[in-house]
Amino acid sequence: MSKKFYETKIVGVGGDVPKFLSAVKMLVLFDDSMVLPELRNFSVLHSGNKLDGVIKPGDVLKVADSEFKILKVGGEVHSNIRTLGHVIIKFDGGKGDLMEGSIHVEDKPIPAVQIGDSISIREAGADALKGKKAAIVGADNEVATALKKILVDNGATITSESDSEIVITVK
Repeated sequence: MSKKFYETKIVGVGGDVPKFLSAVKMLVLFDDSMVLPELRNFSVLHSGNKLDGVIKPGDVLKVADSEFKILKVGGEVHSNIRTLGHVIIKFDGGKGDLMEGSIHVEDKPIPAVQIGDSISIREAGADALKGKKAAIVGADNEVATALKKILVDNGATITSESDSEIVITVK
């Protein structure tokens, strides 16, 4: 199972968030206790802001029930999250200019955010292998057994196995 290192709950949604999302495909997040009054109307407000890791391309952002692969991470993202609970999420497929405080994710349908939804970030883990097949070939049985265990523990199934090869499918 991949490690979740950021999670927060939405406690408020500014009135202009839906318009902002459709016009510029961007979510602006702020900790409810840190946001300036003039920014509240187009911000998603949250509480419970805690970051226990380093966000990097390949990780997975989950907004409500939708998941997005993280493609780019600005240099100030970690500092902004820790100090202000602030980050900008751009749903642009990584094509836009990287702002220091932004995370760029896949360009796919964005859910309507609501109070009570959660936003989280986790390592890609075995999910990066979903739908793929892996063949473990070689004479070192200890390494093959250890690798087989790691993959199976992360959701893979053994498709076939012989003395010289193990074929695993990640579902």
